Amino acid sequence: DDRQGDAFGLTGFGDHFIHWVPLTDDTTALAHAPPFLNPKRLPRWFSQGTSIGKALRECRKLMIQREEGDRLIILLSDGYSFDLSNGEDERLARTFRDDRITVHAVHIGPGSPPDPLVNMTARTGGEVFAAGDPEGLSAVFRQIDAMQKTRMIKVSAETMDHFKPFAEAALYCMASVLLASFGLRYIPW
Repeated sequence: DDRQGDAFGLTGFGDHFIHWVPLTDDTTALAHAPPFLNPKRLPRWFSQGTSIGKALRECRKLMIQREEGDRLIILLSDGYSFDLSNGEDERLARTFRDDRITVHAVHIGPGSPPDPLVNMTARTGGEVFAAGDPEGLSAVFRQIDAMQKTRMIKVSAETMDHFKPFAEAALYCMASVLLASFGLRYIPW
């Protein structure tokens, strides 16, 4: 509730990715997402590894569609990813910096974050924070508060009730069963 007015999206990733919450300013969408993205509930094929680079590239594609506003990604990960090795972290950071996208990371694994994650966040103007570091997370939110807001176009689902043919079919079936039941059983009067 403290983030009212902020626009955000949520992308879950493992070996694959899914844009679970598209860019929105509806904070309830983010609040209801965690049970669905629990790694224990995801299909086995979805989370056999970690492809941070792939997920970040797909997030970038969504973000560059917005011409207005500042762009920020907060990555929650243990930081280990095979697709950030061999200089790929530097190439990815260069692309993000050119597109004015800052990447912060919250490291949820044991020990210190891996070098590719630290390099990528630092080169985009972000930082890596430990999951139990409230000071670091406060710094991220201060940066978010200072960002230029994007213009959100309100799009809502159009309510379309298409129940009439189904209701008519159900009534027809019920009437048929009722009429047939009179002829198929003994009625003493």
